[in-house]
Amino acid sequence: MPGKRRKDNVAPRYRLRVKQRTAIVAYAIEHGVLPASRRFGLDRKTIREWRDRWRQHSTLGLIPRYPQRRPSRVPEDVLRLLEHARRELGYGAPRTRIWLRRVHKRGLPAATIQKAFVRLGLPRLPSKRRRAPRPRQLCLFEKPHPGDSVQIDVKVAKAGGHKVYQYTAIDDYTRFRVLRLYREQNQRSTLAFFSAIREALPFPIRRLQCDNGTEFPLAFALTVQEAGIKLRYITLRRPDQNGKVERSHRVDSEEFWTRHSFNSFDQATAALRDWERVYNFERFSMALYGETPAEKLYRLLPALQVA
Repeated sequence: MPGKRRKDNVAPRYRLRVKQRTAIVAYAIEHGVLPASRRFGLDRKTIREWRDRWRQHSTLGLIPRYPQRRPSRVPEDVLRLLEHARRELGYGAPRTRIWLRRVHKRGLPAATIQKAFVRLGLPRLPSKRRRAPRPRQLCLFEKPHPGDSVQIDVKVAKAGGHKVYQYTAIDDYTRFRVLRLYREQNQRSTLAFFSAIREALPFPIRRLQCDNGTEFPLAFALTVQEAGIKLRYITLRRPDQNGKVERSHRVDSEEFWTRHSFNSFDQATAALRDWERVYNFERFSMALYGETPAEKLYRLLPALQVA
């Protein structure tokens, strides 16, 4: 009987399947192929084949004979899109899934996309820089309305061989952003950016939040308060309190500044304004569950004019 033969060396991933097939073969030998077919709901040819293979090769004959590489069911045109998403856009499987659904109206599970990446031999995404361990925030906060908190910060970049300063404002709730480029990081640039924020954001600002940098001096605080807006300085050496704008700066580095080079300040300024529109109106956010900031803002305030 199959159960009384010696134990053969079977790969761990096949042991359960071989055990099941052994039980079926034992039942077929004892009661016949037709009763085994009715009991286990299998075709008689399959049971007969397993029985003959067991008689010739013992347990090794019941190891599944799957092909090493099954043909992919993903269409060729979709495979080309997947390759473009990984090589050119630098997307992982979850973001590629949303990109396919939104841009190309094609639906694929993230697991299938990841398997296709492996099958195509596409390189892994570059690993992120390891950060020093910090106490984890237990609950991600989010303000209940647009304008309740707007985080601002400055990012240093290069254009034409000189340092330039990207001033960024991001709404805590919708992730809608305002980006401006300045030649200097000082009080004058900060006040000009404050005016640009008030003009560009399509909703009233109730509170601004910034770090303790010298570009945000007392004169800036007084200007903000005179406009009827609250100002909050985050705790020293706690950039995580400005986490949304800091995270958006990482996106800028990965998807804008490292992919382009600029010969002049004016060229970088024009490109940054285009990138601002892409970020707000075209680039879907995983933090917003596949929506763009403009889509979330319009869903909340449909009467608002977002241009």
